[in-house]
Amino acid sequence: MKVYALRHKDSCMEINYIDRQHELGSDFKGVIKGGIWTPTVVKTSCKKRYSDFPRLLPGVPIMKENVRTVLETRIFRQAEFLPLMHEELKLYVVNVINVLDCVDWNRSDIRTYSDGSWADFNKLVFDFSKIPVDTYMFKIKETATVEVFVTDLFKQVVEEHKFKGLNFNVVYDSEFTQEKEDEQQRLYDAALELIEQNKGKEYAYEDACELVDQGKTMISGRWKMKLDDQRKLWLGELLKDLSYQWIMPMYIPPVLLLESWHESDLLEQ
Repeated sequence: MKVYALRHKDSCMEINYIDRQHELGSDFKGVIKGGIWTPTVVKTSCKKRYSDFPRLLPGVPIMKENVRTVLETRIFRQAEFLPLMHEELKLYVVNVINVLDCVDWNRSDIRTYSDGSWADFNKLVFDFSKIPVDTYMFKIKETATVEVFVTDLFKQVVEEHKFKGLNFNVVYDSEFTQEKEDEQQRLYDAALELIEQNKGKEYAYEDACELVDQGKTMISGRWKMKLDDQRKLWLGELLKDLSYQWIMPMYIPPVLLLESWHESDLLEQ
């Protein structure tokens, strides 16, 4: 069994919303919102190639009507569909309300704050005995506001109906042996070492931002930043499979402000 993080391809349509006071801008923690929901206007900010799953906010999947029609009977106990108003498309927020207590805390690698409280997962391991066999989509409470997980059931439906726009990044594979994991880590460390060995001129964050404004892609360790063709900033993190996970950041993590940056010409994803 595999669990995937729901990610978008770079070629996926991007939308934004107008009313910043709307419930759409609140946290989606796995709580039902249908009783307080009213449709709000969203607009296409970047059309790109695929529109089955437009990109809006982390942890808040959006689906077109044709996708909803296929998935609704399968996931109606795991998510609710909240309508949006778009000038061309029938779109829905998929509010995943299936929050599972399925983290294997003994095997997961956890990052903590100075007081010992949970901060993040360096490596997330699931206890599959706590994931029902009919699960398509779920969240865990620790990352519910920013992350949606899906299973092979969801992936199979998307692939069978040829819906476009998603990347399925494997978070955990029950058949992923320690030997395979060690090899993946070795390749990841080698990629970071290659980045380090091929540094050119290094820049402080402020200077790196100026180069990004000029169209450069800048890199610092596992992080990249670049502008898209709409001149919007994207921040990418190198994943263990050597692909980049890209987000449109609401803010830049303070630690990155202290890092040295250089122009990127490796591992372009």
